[in-house]
Amino acid sequence: MKKLLLPLEGTHYPQELLDFVATLQPVTPSLLTAAFVPQSDYAAMLELREGTLAPESSFGKEDERTLGYFSRRLERFCEDFGIRLKIHVDKEDFSIPSLHKESRYADLMLVSSRHFFADLDKDQPNAWMKVMLHRSECPVLLLPDQSTLPGELILAYDGSAASTFAIRQFAYLFPEFCRIPATLVYVNEDPDAKIPDEAAIRELCSLHFKRFRVLRLEMKTPEFYDTWLGMLRNPWLITGSFGRSALSQLFSASFSAELILQHRIPVFIAHK
Repeated sequence: MKKLLLPLEGTHYPQELLDFVATLQPVTPSLLTAAFVPQSDYAAMLELREGTLAPESSFGKEDERTLGYFSRRLERFCEDFGIRLKIHVDKEDFSIPSLHKESRYADLMLVSSRHFFADLDKDQPNAWMKVMLHRSECPVLLLPDQSTLPGELILAYDGSAASTFAIRQFAYLFPEFCRIPATLVYVNEDPDAKIPDEAAIRELCSLHFKRFRVLRLEMKTPEFYDTWLGMLRNPWLITGSFGRSALSQLFSASFSAELILQHRIPVFIAHK
């Protein structure tokens, strides 16, 4: 059983994330922990963005109504699908740092790639998402609307500890998906460049992924990657830290952001 962390932010009820949890439940049952981020905590999130200490937040009347509405819907949904549910109700001492601490004791955080703090900035990945991805102490799964279970895995690899860590974490967390096709992708504009520690990464991946191959690509245009992704069946991208290392090597920085903005595919992000 896995512990999934679900941030409930603002006024958006995350039906698309819950639908994914229901799809995942028959494959790997989970305990769903819902943590409500009140609207009054937006200011705290802005301070976190600047690297300062966010103050404790408090619940207003509107927050109370939103939490009550969300709680009732969550309880009914989880009862229908046999999902264990825990709702974070520490209203007097809850703030964004508390959510990060909650991630320390979770297996995976689920975040909408379209709706996360979209009331403030709809262009994803917005500043709030970047803060969450950077500070989360568990892997994060960015999910577009109408997400499905993976049909293929893209393992972004650049030889760094971050990319290897993400691949290993995914294999540990989702052994159920290690029998589907997995492609380790290494990108370098130098056609003579060798894949870093190729024998070692091949050995690791072949032990975990039963249908595993290596694909070496030269740097190409974003349109190439967009077409390539469209040829894959329900791909998931597994990568290290967002904005650098494996993801920025596999795709240009602008395209990695565009991938999330377009809500194209689920992106599994893990960092130490």
